[in-house]
Amino acid sequence: MKIVFQDCGKNYHRTWLFRHLNLELDLSNNNPPLRLAVLGGNGSGKSTLTLMISGQTNPTEGSINWIDIHGTRISSDSWYKHIALASPALELPEEFTLEEWFNFHHSVKGFASGVTLDHLISICGFSMNTKTKALLTFSSGMKQRVKLCMALMGTESLVILDEPLTNLDINGNQMYETLLNTYLGNRALIIASNREDEWKTYCNQVFNVTEINAAQSA
Repeated sequence: MKIVFQDCGKNYHRTWLFRHLNLELDLSNNNPPLRLAVLGGNGSGKSTLTLMISGQTNPTEGSINWIDIHGTRISSDSWYKHIALASPALELPEEFTLEEWFNFHHSVKGFASGVTLDHLISICGFSMNTKTKALLTFSSGMKQRVKLCMALMGTESLVILDEPLTNLDINGNQMYETLLNTYLGNRALIIASNREDEWKTYCNQVFNVTEINAAQSA
């Protein structure tokens, strides 16, 4: 499976984040699989690029296509089946309890074999009574732990992590490493970041959004 960007650009409030982006991402179960870091400073467009890959936002110009192994285009309505995304731009449904959100996510996308709510709670370092608490009551760090677990404990072909260590303490950072080492497997991984400790250990390819912007203004 591949994701193909063709002459893509994104404009926000009459300002172009980037233009004329041509990029092909191979999500096949290769050896090694895709391990890509999307880099760039604040406001460079790296987070927007990950949202475009996941279908959460559309390009202003150009096109993005998902192509299956037979060369057939996958409908954008079906992209979510193949993507696990953890991003500050995505909000948790705060009216849900943790248990309700886990069950809903499980019914829509599923989890890896053996993953239970109790296991997720243990990985996050929560108390067992947390399962009946509304997500509204969670701190920003607790919400980030839940987002990372939901993304990494699934079976989707592509895992996208946007600034994954945001709001995490030292124990949260260790949880992040545990999740990647335990659950990523041979799935493709894209990490959007401007911090080496988020991606350096896990990514062997780099795509710098800032360089696109520099080339366009040269």
